[in-house]
Amino acid sequence: MAQENARDEGTKDQIIAKLKENGVLSDDQMTMFKHEVVFHDAPSQRETRSRQRELDERFDEFNDHTFISAVIEYIVNHTPNDRCTRVYEDVVSVIPDSDYSYTSMPTARPARDTKGLHQNPETPFSASKAAPGSAKSNAELIDILVSTANLESRQAVYIRGVITWLDSMYDATGGTLTASSGLVSGGRLGRDHRLSDVPNHYVRDTLMNYIVTRLEEDRREKVKTAVFPDLSAAELEEYSDIIMQKQREIDEKEQAEWDEARQAYLRREAQRNSEAANLERQDTLIKEIDKSIDLTPKPGFAVRNYSKSGQSRICWSVLKPPIDVPGPHQGDGMSMEPEERDVEVGEDIDRDCDQIRAMIARFIQDSGWSANQFRWALSRHITRRQLINFLEKRGPSAGKQTHVFPLAWEFFKKREMLGYPISNTPNDAGVLQERDANRRTKRPSVGERGNTREKRTRRT
Repeated sequence: MAQENARDEGTKDQIIAKLKENGVLSDDQMTMFKHEVVFHDAPSQRETRSRQRELDERFDEFNDHTFISAVIEYIVNHTPNDRCTRVYEDVVSVIPDSDYSYTSMPTARPARDTKGLHQNPETPFSASKAAPGSAKSNAELIDILVSTANLESRQAVYIRGVITWLDSMYDATGGTLTASSGLVSGGRLGRDHRLSDVPNHYVRDTLMNYIVTRLEEDRREKVKTAVFPDLSAAELEEYSDIIMQKQREIDEKEQAEWDEARQAYLRREAQRNSEAANLERQDTLIKEIDKSIDLTPKPGFAVRNYSKSGQSRICWSVLKPPIDVPGPHQGDGMSMEPEERDVEVGEDIDRDCDQIRAMIARFIQDSGWSANQFRWALSRHITRRQLINFLEKRGPSAGKQTHVFPLAWEFFKKREMLGYPISNTPNDAGVLQERDANRRTKRPSVGERGNTREKRTRRT
C-alpha cells in the first residue's frame, strides 16, 4: 500500500510540474487548482482553516485515476484551444500505462510489432509536402483545426481520442477509449496508445474528413488552408474530393449493411408474426373441428403408398411425445418402444379425412400432447402450415392427397393396434371398436404374452 501511495504521489508531482511548465498552473494558483480538483468549484474569499485542512487531506488522498480525470478537466477549462492538444499530450506523457485505464473491461495486449490499419498513405496528399523538420505534428494539426474552426478545447480532446483509438485497432479490435478523458487503454502496440503513435498521414486524412463532412461549408476553405499550408488551392480541392469520395463509399457500404440488417430483422419479425398468426389459426381450427363425428372405420377408403414421395413410414414413437423444450433437440422424436416396432398397419387406410381431422383435434385437446409434438411425431418435415392446410379442409376426401393425411392415419392406427385411446376421455371406446379385428394382422406383442391388462391401461 505504501508503494502504491508513493507511486501515486510521484505521478501527481510530475503532472503538476508539467502543468506549470506549460503555463497552465502556477504556485499562486495551487489553492484554486486543488478546489477545482477536489470540490469542483472556486475557493471562497474567506476560507476557514478546517476547510483548508479538509482540502489538503482530500487532495492528498486522491488516487491517480481520480486525479488524472480531474486534471484533464482542468486542462480543458484553462487552456486556450490553439494549444490544448499539445498541453494535454505533454501532461499525459508522464502517466504510467497502468494508470491509463478508466474501465474494468479487459484490454487486449498484442505483440509489440503488430502493424496498424493505417500504415500506408491513402491519397497523394496524405503525407505532408512540407520541408523536412517543418511538418506539423499530430497535436499541432488538431490545435490548428480547433482554433481556426472556433471549436472548444473539449472538442480537441475528443478528436484526439477518437483518432488515437481508431489507430489502436488491429484485426477489428483494439484499445479502449474513455470518451470523457480522450485516453486509450491498450491497443496494437501492446501498451496504451498515444497520439504520437498515430501516423501523421492518417491524422491529416481524418482531419480533412472532419472538415469536409462536419464543418459548415463557409468555414471549410479557411480551415483547410490553415491545417494544410503545404498544399496549394488546387491540391486542397483534389484532396477534399478524394476524401469525400472515400466517405461516400464508406457511407454506401454502411447503408447497405444497415439495409441488409434491417431486412433480416423485418424477415424475422414477419416470420414471427406469421408463426403467431399460424398458431392462433391452428388453435382456432382445433376448437372448431366437429369432434363428435362418427369414427366408424371405412375399409378401402384409400391406399397407403409407402413408396410415394413424402409418404414414408413414421419412424418415431407414437406413444411417447417428442421433445418440446427449447434447445438444439427440440422436435426430436423419441425412439419406438419394442412393441411399436412389431406393429404393421398395412396399406388399407380405413378412415376418411374428416374422421382423421376429428381424431387429431381430440388427441391434441385431450391427450396431453401439444400440436407441435403431434406434428413432429409424424415427421420433422411436416410444417405447421401443412397441418393447418389439412385441418382447414372440410369433406371426407378433402385433404386426401396431402402428406399429413396418411401419416396421421398411420399414427392413430398404430396407437389403436397397441390398445391406446385417441385421448384420455371415456368416449374413445367407440373409436377402438375394431381394434381386435385389426390386431389379427400383427404379431403378438409383449403385452399379449404376459400381463395384457397392465400393458394396455391408459397412459397418464
